[in-house]
Amino acid sequence: MAQRDTIKARRKKILAYLEEQGRADVSELAQFVGSTDATVRRDLFYLENKKQLIRTHGGAVRHEQKKPIWQTSPIAGRLEKNKERKMSIGEFAATLIKDDESIMVDGGSTTQIFSSYLKNHHNLLVVTNSPGIAEILLNNETARIIQIGGELIRDTYQIAGVDAEKHLGRYYVDKSIISVSGADPHYGCYSAIPTEASIKRTMIEHSRESILLIDSSKFERKALCFTFPFSEIDIVVTDSGISRHDAELIMQQGAILHIVDV
Repeated sequence: MAQRDTIKARRKKILAYLEEQGRADVSELAQFVGSTDATVRRDLFYLENKKQLIRTHGGAVRHEQKKPIWQTSPIAGRLEKNKERKMSIGEFAATLIKDDESIMVDGGSTTQIFSSYLKNHHNLLVVTNSPGIAEILLNNETARIIQIGGELIRDTYQIAGVDAEKHLGRYYVDKSIISVSGADPHYGCYSAIPTEASIKRTMIEHSRESILLIDSSKFERKALCFTFPFSEIDIVVTDSGISRHDAELIMQQGAILHIVDV
């Protein structure tokens, strides 16, 4: 009975850790519960069969992260979710942008936070599908802003659709700054809305260099539309919550990976 109670307590600790962190490697969990990697692997297999988590290559994620996302949530709420991570990512990403450059900025919570760190850049030309980002950049008096036209998606507060793609396709810039709904490091990135997925692909195609901003909670998480593989992205900026395994997979596909501490 005592051994059974110990096993139960260890598995509860694993689930509690995943609930807080979202994802973890086997070695990380083994250190946390004071057990061996082999024991933790058996626990993960058991808990996955009970549909309490999802095993990944070398670790696990909490179960709810694997649910496909076809519905969106309002931008106001997403700006507050994982805000510290997004601020660190945005602040670092802003250092990759130089004065006098032209950029496309995709709509999204992380890219909107990123835009707030461009206030001291000089002579930027910014093309965006986000009214919120355009409004933020009005605080930079030297920036030239091109707001593309098209259908306004209420929840995401982004411009999308055929007209938006045509408008966006008129331009070619130095860098594109992209966000996504989820990512699987083995395959690539996903978006919740098909028309927004098309906008992201157009931005990548119409820039010399593409930069993906993604907080670590979005890894091992898919959405409705496969949007692009990591091999089409030049630079990925994420936070220290990413696993070593996922980081290696991304770099193997040719992307430069920047990991910021949070």
